[in-house]
Amino acid sequence: MPAILKVIRRGGKIALALAILAVMAAIVELFAAGLMTEDCRIGRRILRGDEDAHLIRMQNTIGQSYLNYICAPNFSREQTGQQHNEDGYRGRAVPLDKRPGVLRILCLGGSTTYGWSVAYPHETYPAVLEELVRADLPPGYDDVEVINAGLPWGTSAEILTHYHFKFHYYQPDIVVVNAGGNDANAYTYPYYHPDNSNWRQPLVNLGALPPRWRWLARSRAASLAILKIFYSPQLSGGQLHVRGGVKPAAAWFRPGGELLREPSEIPLDRLSFAHNLETLIREIQSDGARVLLVPFRANPDSDRIKEFEMAQVIRHERILKDFADTYQTGYAPFPAAVISPANWTDHCHLNAAGERQKAAHIAGYINELAAGPTGAAPEPKQDSPGPS
Repeated sequence: MPAILKVIRRGGKIALALAILAVMAAIVELFAAGLMTEDCRIGRRILRGDEDAHLIRMQNTIGQSYLNYICAPNFSREQTGQQHNEDGYRGRAVPLDKRPGVLRILCLGGSTTYGWSVAYPHETYPAVLEELVRADLPPGYDDVEVINAGLPWGTSAEILTHYHFKFHYYQPDIVVVNAGGNDANAYTYPYYHPDNSNWRQPLVNLGALPPRWRWLARSRAASLAILKIFYSPQLSGGQLHVRGGVKPAAAWFRPGGELLREPSEIPLDRLSFAHNLETLIREIQSDGARVLLVPFRANPDSDRIKEFEMAQVIRHERILKDFADTYQTGYAPFPAAVISPANWTDHCHLNAAGERQKAAHIAGYINELAAGPTGAAPEPKQDSPGPS
């Protein structure tokens, strides 16, 4: 009997310990549930293998050969619904084949074209631009279609490759190029390379855990720990951008035999922004389309963009103006006064009202450009500002 009592007591202690552990686990799960952001909830589903890896990500971009990366097809948000169409850009999908009588406008750029700070695709400046141009169609057109090809973190390199390998085939009539901010940011990192290898890396997205380990993702606490410990770059948006810069694995850009170890002013003939944009303009014009160049604009009341970076933003604006003169393209000056002070959300992005102000500003230049002659590539002047 004493032995039986000992077993009962021991069993009671074990049961009590298990009960305490169960309560503690439940508390931890509840606490983890409160910490799970929308990105973490999506990430947990991906870890479990419940999401198609190519259709939904916690990030809104996925890697793709030649284009580097694209807006993830069919990407959606819990609160605001679908953000990207099945063709991999924001807003309504435009058919590849263009209908007669339709003015097709392609908007290329980074996050300021994508509309980073607005919740719904119809609030972005390209979507509003379509609405405004449709209300006042240029002569000879029955309708208008605007493609929002804005890409978060997109530089002139992605703008060029996305047009060359993808959007060229949509045969746009007018291409709006709004660029200069992300390229300027690139110059603030050490070891400048025209191929951006000093601050960019191949995009790596989150994938499902191996089948035998997916049971871990049934726990919110375990999922949160896995995501925070092993996939922190994916959660913070660093899956593409190497913050702080790094010496490239193939450090080939050695002007004068030396690497550029510190940020410095890059000569024009070796400036990637100038080379990429001049190449883009020539290709668009050879396709018979018109070009409208729009400089990047920063919030004048923000101090996030430092002095050297801002100097490069201003330099890019001058380069765009010179290209407009050289290649006889459209040019839309974009002074900060176009945007009301209350409509900036950070150092360069806009709220829905600001996006509408930007669209209204650009719409006037679109109508003027559309009414002009078709885009034929003129012979560049001898004093072309960019490399040949």
